[in-house]
Amino acid sequence: MKKRLRNGCSGADNTTGGRKNAEAGNTHFIGNNIKSNEAAMITVIYCVLGVLWILFSDLTIEWIFQGETAYQLFRPVQTLKGWFYIFITALLLYFLIRKRMELLKDEISKSSNAYEELRTANIVLMKVQVELQYQKKLTDNIILEAPVIIFTHNEEGWILSANPFAGKLFGFPTDGICETIRMDKIFPEDSKKSIHKILEAIKTEGQIRNFESPVVTEDGRRLNILWNCNLLAINDDKEGAIIVSIGTDIDERKRFEDRIKYLAFYDALTGLPNRTLFENEINKRLVNKNANFMIVYIDIDNFKNINDSMGHQVGDIFIKYFTDCLKVLVEEPDMVARMGGDEFAILYPEITKEQLIDKINIIRKRINRTWSMQNHQFYISMSIGVVMYPQDGMSLTELLKNADIAMYTAKREGKNRVLFYKEDIKEHNSWQAKMINNLQYGIEEEQFTLYYQPQYKLVSNEIIGMEALVRWIHPVEGFIEPGVFIPLAEETGQIYSLERLIITKALTYKKLLEEKGLNHIVLSINLSGKTLTSEINFKELEGILENFKVDYSRVVIEITETASISDVDNVINHLNRLKHLGLRVALDDFGTGYSSLNYLKKFPIDIIKLDRSFISAITENGIDTLLIKNIIYLAHDLQYEVVAEGIETQEQLLLLGKYNCEAGQGYLLSKPLPEDKLFEILQK
Repeated sequence: MKKRLRNGCSGADNTTGGRKNAEAGNTHFIGNNIKSNEAAMITVIYCVLGVLWILFSDLTIEWIFQGETAYQLFRPVQTLKGWFYIFITALLLYFLIRKRMELLKDEISKSSNAYEELRTANIVLMKVQVELQYQKKLTDNIILEAPVIIFTHNEEGWILSANPFAGKLFGFPTDGICETIRMDKIFPEDSKKSIHKILEAIKTEGQIRNFESPVVTEDGRRLNILWNCNLLAINDDKEGAIIVSIGTDIDERKRFEDRIKYLAFYDALTGLPNRTLFENEINKRLVNKNANFMIVYIDIDNFKNINDSMGHQVGDIFIKYFTDCLKVLVEEPDMVARMGGDEFAILYPEITKEQLIDKINIIRKRINRTWSMQNHQFYISMSIGVVMYPQDGMSLTELLKNADIAMYTAKREGKNRVLFYKEDIKEHNSWQAKMINNLQYGIEEEQFTLYYQPQYKLVSNEIIGMEALVRWIHPVEGFIEPGVFIPLAEETGQIYSLERLIITKALTYKKLLEEKGLNHIVLSINLSGKTLTSEINFKELEGILENFKVDYSRVVIEITETASISDVDNVINHLNRLKHLGLRVALDDFGTGYSSLNYLKKFPIDIIKLDRSFISAITENGIDTLLIKNIIYLAHDLQYEVVAEGIETQEQLLLLGKYNCEAGQGYLLSKPLPEDKLFEILQK
């Protein structure tokens, strides 16, 4: 092919040179012909004219002038004849030469134009020749250097030629026809049948575009190749159809696609199926209306403590540990998936409730234990919600929603338990959602008001203080118990806004009492553990306190002994900041929790409030009475004041006075009163 291309180029050179020689030769030939012909013609005309003049001019003169004498007399006439001859011949020569020069000029102009056209054509031909040489070189380089498979083969599958890349990949010779190598060599056994079908399709359709097929390389590697094949020609010889096949290695792309597919359906941290794959599996089963399966929704209790105390990296380590436990305990056809964060789900197909409970108990027994990391120990438990198909929902959305409801209900009811979904759970959650909305609206519209329960000095029956108690009179629902909305507000975080409203109202009333001369009345305000542990919300509390100019030595902040306080050091810091403003701190519900003495030791406490459960159990010789007696003595030894809550009988009042309890409150002394009623009593 290269020889043919070179010969073709040489032919082009010869043609160009021949044209140049022809141009020069034609110009020279035309010029010579013009010169020879014109000279001969002029010579002939001149000779004929001269002969005629010689022959007839003298005869004419003699005929006119007869006789010798007369001829001599008119000799000047003969001279005139010579001049006339010269004039006539000169004039004739002028016109003849002029005419021939014009013809010569026209011929030379035509020759020059033809030469320019030939020269222009030659330049274009030279440019085309250079471009052809460049394109041929570029094509050769592409074929030689391209990292793609290029080879030709016949319809029988015999490979005729291959480019260097294909040769190196499969061990083909690239310096000639590979007549002894079949395409079967490069394809694995499991794809040879499909390749034969492809060859037939190429012969029928003339081409095949973008079909994928694996190949086996010379060193045994298996690659995924994207093929494009064209039927080039049909020969009459033994080769038959000639096909060129170009293959691109898409192995990297396939790995990338597989990675994307993996990330789309599997959790990157644990390797478990993710929510999408889990939902797809459920949808497959929902097609079969006779299917029977259960979904177990799992949430790790107190996982936030691990992240908050050890960091998210340790949290990830725990999630992997938890996943490894589940992988061992959940076997096919069951399916476990990570739904996100610390939530997991297990699909149990074709299982009874009893079998499911047994499997859940095995999981809980394996996981409900202490997990250690960096000298820290965490007790692991799970809140589990269970739904059954079709009893608990007919669609994917309904099933997962109900499983989530059951799981969060189990968490809300104390954690570390299994709860099967029931319709009343849904009703309760609907009520709760409605209550949350009402609570938010009530805070914004200030539907909450404060009642104050007086605190009496038991010896003198004198009012020395009051505890601010929030009351909610809903415009539709009526009176709503604090025990209903306070825990809900703490769970949703609405407690922060509610407490700011309560504290503002209470301090406003305290300031009013001071303006009326009732400075000695102590105001007690309950503060949630959430506010004590939240730096942002505690700063907002400090901002409210700074805006009121009251006697903070007669303001008491009550913290609940049963409150869940995770960051003790932070709480101590916040309490000290309150005491720095002059406030005192009371430990409410003392004796009902498991860390009473620990709180007394760590927290800057001024007052102990005995829980009403102790007071209601007071008898002359009861155990609770003995406990109260010793608690009061202990508090006095530690220089704490003691306030008894829930005094409802004279017997309780007398015994508390007997044991030197300083103050108390309860329905025997006074029920909670609105501001105006309490103000009337205080004035008296």
